[in-house]
Amino acid sequence: MIRRGIGCLLALSLLLSLTGCVQITKESNPDLATLPPASVDYHVPDGDETIGSAQYRVLYVQDANELHLTPRMARTEPGELCEVAEALALRQLEAENQRRTEQNAESRPLTLYGDRPLEISGGICTVNLGSSALQMAPSDFYKFCVTLTTTLCDLDEISFVNVLVADQSVGLDITGSLAMGSLTAHPNENLPVLWEQMEAKRTPLGEELANTPLNAMATLYYPLQEGRGMACEGRILTFEGQTPQQLATGLLQELDETLIERGRPQVTPLLLHDPLVSELEDGGRLITLSFQANLEERLEEANLDLACTVAAMTYTLTTFIPGVAAVCVRMGEQPMTELRSMRFGSISILGGLVRRELFRDYLMGSTIVYLRRGDRLTPCEHTLFWHHADRCREQLISLMEGPTLEEQEMGILATLPAGLQEEDILGIAAEGETLLVNLSDNFREAIEQQGPEAEMMLCYSMVNTLCRNTGLRRMCFFFEGEQVEQIAGTLYWAGEFLYNPALDEQTV
Repeated sequence: MIRRGIGCLLALSLLLSLTGCVQITKESNPDLATLPPASVDYHVPDGDETIGSAQYRVLYVQDANELHLTPRMARTEPGELCEVAEALALRQLEAENQRRTEQNAESRPLTLYGDRPLEISGGICTVNLGSSALQMAPSDFYKFCVTLTTTLCDLDEISFVNVLVADQSVGLDITGSLAMGSLTAHPNENLPVLWEQMEAKRTPLGEELANTPLNAMATLYYPLQEGRGMACEGRILTFEGQTPQQLATGLLQELDETLIERGRPQVTPLLLHDPLVSELEDGGRLITLSFQANLEERLEEANLDLACTVAAMTYTLTTFIPGVAAVCVRMGEQPMTELRSMRFGSISILGGLVRRELFRDYLMGSTIVYLRRGDRLTPCEHTLFWHHADRCREQLISLMEGPTLEEQEMGILATLPAGLQEEDILGIAAEGETLLVNLSDNFREAIEQQGPEAEMMLCYSMVNTLCRNTGLRRMCFFFEGEQVEQIAGTLYWAGEFLYNPALDEQTV
């Protein structure tokens, strides 16, 4: 979702009478002349088209002395946030591979890992590199991660970056224990100094990991209610020591704090003992979490899904703790062998080993949709699959789904009629600053059946949602490829609509 300020649109409320507003006719007020109908000349979208245009972005590379970052301009094609971020990551890898080849012609090139190498949620981007990155010295690996992070954080939607290698966090000391954590941009700092600061966190030779505190930024993943997946946030954490057990315990305790803030139950009181760490035969660490046998029932009491909770713990542990390849979750004495989710289906857990890759579809992003409370529209944060969070189609579908149970308890109501489906969205495109939306005749009939009293809220819930999320100034509606002047009798639908701050609860 493109984050752009909408404060400047407040002044546009004065122009409401010129665009998509209540129609004034001689019949309603004989002293007023009929307003001339607005005319539009846009192509009708048949299917969804890419919104946006090619842009030049800042790409940071290490200078010849490897002391500082040098900005370069890189052209990116129009696309969704994840596509733009992945294109920048690939350009970053190209620049780094060229630099490394000049130093050592036999070095293996850096690559991205898997078919979904980037994930973006909550302003945090996680980049998954191929195993060739393990050949790099810790200092070189860290400097490259800082370079990549600084480039990606130049995008407004990204504030922090995690870098994994083949689904695992990489330790930055000789024992593979020093966690790098989530990184932020460092465009103007000395790279050797940054490495010295990171290196100072490692456990001195001859001393115990358990006695070396660690302060680092970590990404905490938490389950969403109603089995809707998981989301994440970044926090600066302090650990008493750097053993994997201490890191796991600290992360789960902080996850508890995140749950408490959202009115959810804690998970650590349900542990039978502290996390256990062992080594897997095929490489990597295994963290075993043993919970009380009634874990699932306790979660259901709080409207939480067991599968989403396990997903959140797995992502939290594998993202931060170096070398963790899998998590084993036990309920009583039995390891989980299957997880069922109403939304995501069933997952078979081979050998009781829960791996990060099992939960790629569980990660959610968020968007703002406008629903109704009283006689105003109120912005509500809804979760969408992170890869689709900035798609207009998905935002309209979220509007169709209406308020969550929690929102309903707050007096928030749906604006769109029940029964509408994704198939009723025939196409979405943009021309200049105008978003074009082609809807079905079934959608038009549903608006008509809602009646004139609901028409204003219905229309502007779509307009305010999509204008806010895309940053575009205007919207134009089509129904089965044609413009319609009247539907329920209140609005003139054949014109252009502007974001309407007068209906926004937050601006009243």
